[in-house]
Amino acid sequence: MRIAMLLFSFLVALVASVASCPSTCSCSEEKSNCTAGGLTSWPTTLPLTTTTLILSGNQISQVSAQDLQLYENLHTLLLDGNSLRSVDAAKTHPNLEKMDVSGNRLSELNFLSSLPNLRQLEASSNLVSAIDNATLAKNVKLEWLSLNDNPLADLPPSAFDNNFKLEFLMLSGLQVTSIPAKLLDPLTHLTHVEIRNNINLESLRDDLFYYQGNLKYLRLSNNSLRSIPRSLRNLKAMVSLDLDDNPFECDCQMFWFANWMEKKPAKLKLSNGTVCADRRPTVEQLLSLQCSAVQLETSSLIQEVVYGQDVILTCNFSGTPLPTITWITPDQTVLRWPSVTESNDTLRHSVSLLSAAQLQVGNVTRFTAGDYACHASNALSNVTAFMRIQITPTSFRQIQLRSLIVGGLCVFAFCFITLIVQGFRYVMDRFGWWECCYCCGRRLSPRAQQARNLLEAIEQYKSQQLDRLRDNYNGQVHRIRENCNQQMDRIQQGYSGQVRYLRGVRDYGTQQLTTIRDQYNDQAKKVYDYTVDRLQTVQRNYVSQRIKVRKFSAHQLIRLREKYKFQQKTLNKILENLPAFYIDSCRTATCARTDSIYFEDETDVDTVDSIMKQGIHLDLDLPDVGLEDLEGDEDMEEQQERKKHRRQPSSGSLGLDFLFAPIRFPALQWRRRNIVLDEEDPPAATSEVVQVAVEICPVPAARGQQVPEAAPVGTPETLADADTTESSQQSTAD
Repeated sequence: MRIAMLLFSFLVALVASVASCPSTCSCSEEKSNCTAGGLTSWPTTLPLTTTTLILSGNQISQVSAQDLQLYENLHTLLLDGNSLRSVDAAKTHPNLEKMDVSGNRLSELNFLSSLPNLRQLEASSNLVSAIDNATLAKNVKLEWLSLNDNPLADLPPSAFDNNFKLEFLMLSGLQVTSIPAKLLDPLTHLTHVEIRNNINLESLRDDLFYYQGNLKYLRLSNNSLRSIPRSLRNLKAMVSLDLDDNPFECDCQMFWFANWMEKKPAKLKLSNGTVCADRRPTVEQLLSLQCSAVQLETSSLIQEVVYGQDVILTCNFSGTPLPTITWITPDQTVLRWPSVTESNDTLRHSVSLLSAAQLQVGNVTRFTAGDYACHASNALSNVTAFMRIQITPTSFRQIQLRSLIVGGLCVFAFCFITLIVQGFRYVMDRFGWWECCYCCGRRLSPRAQQARNLLEAIEQYKSQQLDRLRDNYNGQVHRIRENCNQQMDRIQQGYSGQVRYLRGVRDYGTQQLTTIRDQYNDQAKKVYDYTVDRLQTVQRNYVSQRIKVRKFSAHQLIRLREKYKFQQKTLNKILENLPAFYIDSCRTATCARTDSIYFEDETDVDTVDSIMKQGIHLDLDLPDVGLEDLEGDEDMEEQQERKKHRRQPSSGSLGLDFLFAPIRFPALQWRRRNIVLDEEDPPAATSEVVQVAVEICPVPAARGQQVPEAAPVGTPETLADADTTESSQQSTAD
């Protein structure tokens, strides 16, 4: 039921819209066609949803602002073939994109400012006689424009400044005599250009199409063109070129066109009606000409003259047609033959042209000396020759000498006149002849007159000096300004190309530097993180290894102590059984003497090892080395190995052959020996010597002397217990 209601409402709306359409029009929901419907006014009963409205071939004479606002969704409006005299668009119509008002009687196009989204405009065959810079200023989206067959006599240079999206441009059938050079510069997206049927158009500027690199189709037929613009050589994308029905003057001015046609791209098609004024084919006529570029034959490079002397500069050029020669003086005065243009009165009578190739400079001074330029040009090329006039140094020296002579003469004359005047005054004062003059009239005193004359002379001298300084300053300022202008012109000419190149290099260099800086920062951060991680790992390994080495050294020292304690006990047991074998030796006043040792807690491991290798010789100077020193030295194990290899067993070592009878041991007298433990680093001070002697049999004393008692020595068991206690304490401390 609901669907049926919707269908019914739709049919009612459709019938209502069709019923409101005029009988001479055909209407649909979006398109209304009233072509040749005899309408004399704007139709107001069309569907409000119309987007395309065709009113061609009617008698509509005016369109008001309310008429356009009636159909807000209108996109396309065709009003060609009517009698429109004005279009009033006071309010903005943002949806209209295509409009055709050709074949009407419009005299202006001011209504375009209310159509900001207009993309296509056909305004040909109207009565538009002038357009200004504001006519198309707001149509920034315009892509297609036709102004054909309008009585336009002038086109402003900035007419298309805001229409940079324009692709199709038709300017045919106008009354223009020339087209401004910069008219097409903003239109870089042009692909089709038609400038035809302009009978008053005789020439186009050479740089007219300089920025139209995307131009593909160019129509310049049926004009009064006498030459072809040279900027056609820059149109690399051009596919079709129409130059028919133009009275071209096929001379050397167009010789470049023949060379360009020989090298033109294969895709470029030239119309067959391109002929010269005498109806001969243009390319053939140009190739038959004998044209040559300008070449410099002879010139005066550097002329050294005496101050005040006359000189003639010469520059001869060759070329077909004959080149036009222009001279430029150091003060930028331009001279042409036969007419002469002067810009400085000081050179009016000193510089003159004898012929087109000869320039005479009379009475050479600092103002006329300098760089001269001789510029020659014809239709094919131009060449400039530079010449210089220099004043010889001898002339300056002569001028300086003359100045000194004249100055000396002036000083002498001044002194001589002053002497005469002073002598005259002295005579007048000496004889009192001034009184006669006082009687004749009122007169100042001699001193007052002298002061007055002096002041007048000073004022006169000051005014002369100020005039000279002013003249000199003006001359210097003039020369500096001229030199600055010359330098600026040379710099601008020399570096104008480099500025464009450096801009590109700057943009590229900035991009590269930014990329390199980012890469460098990333790499530096990675290297820093990796280095920190490796350093932490090495530090942990170093601490772990140091702890292991210390523990290993402590365990080895404890093992050596236990081992030597066991050997000591064994040796003590052996020594307990020795007195029975030495009874006979004691009776003969000889006694075998042996020593025993015990280990202290602070005994060096290297010292113990040396003692074991040398036998039981204990008369050693042992340094005071503790367990902390053993643990603190990381290279102790390597030093121990070197010491073991360096030390050899002593030749005086006592063997164990005494255990086998019937060997008798002689009396042994042991002495202390100072042994350096480390040959490379001897100790600074000798530590306490450890000496333990075991008296087996007392040595007989001499007569009258008492036998000294043996030093009390602890028993091996006591010593062993003491060593065990100290060893346990040291292990606990470690």
